[in-house]
Amino acid sequence: MQHPKHNDTMVARQPRLRLDHGTRLLIAVAATVACTSCSSGPASISTAATTPTLFVHDVRGSGTTAEINGYLRYLSDLDCFVLESGPEVEGLARQVAVWPPGTKVWRRDGQVAGVEVPDTGKIPLGGRIVGSGGYANANNGFAENLPDVSPECLTSGGEFALMHKISKVT
Repeated sequence: MQHPKHNDTMVARQPRLRLDHGTRLLIAVAATVACTSCSSGPASISTAATTPTLFVHDVRGSGTTAEINGYLRYLSDLDCFVLESGPEVEGLARQVAVWPPGTKVWRRDGQVAGVEVPDTGKIPLGGRIVGSGGYANANNGFAENLPDVSPECLTSGGEFALMHKISKVT
């Protein structure tokens, strides 16, 4: 078969696969779900501030959906921001708080008052945080190069709590 204006031979077209709207929608949803759980590798934790020490992660738009829930504390003698379990949990559990990129220490009258998180605002010490993210420890591979912290910052099996989305602060 030749094109009327050219001497080149044309290749016959393969029949096109036609999918109904429902099937195309199902394929799109399946692809989205599959890619939501994809990641480019372990998260990286860095120090955003040194006085006091404030940890941030490099994960943006992660599909990680572990629940993050606790009360913000700053343990000045140990130099760590932690999330502590509330009275509804038997035994005190502490997780080292790792914040989204751009988070800053919030001070009032020269004293640490909490943190200021982009798209969330100021979170006072003692405030309860509910959100989603992921937990990292030396064994699960969720984050690499975990910083050295005092063992008292991680109690009762505590881990590094990487907050991706904060949905409520009270």
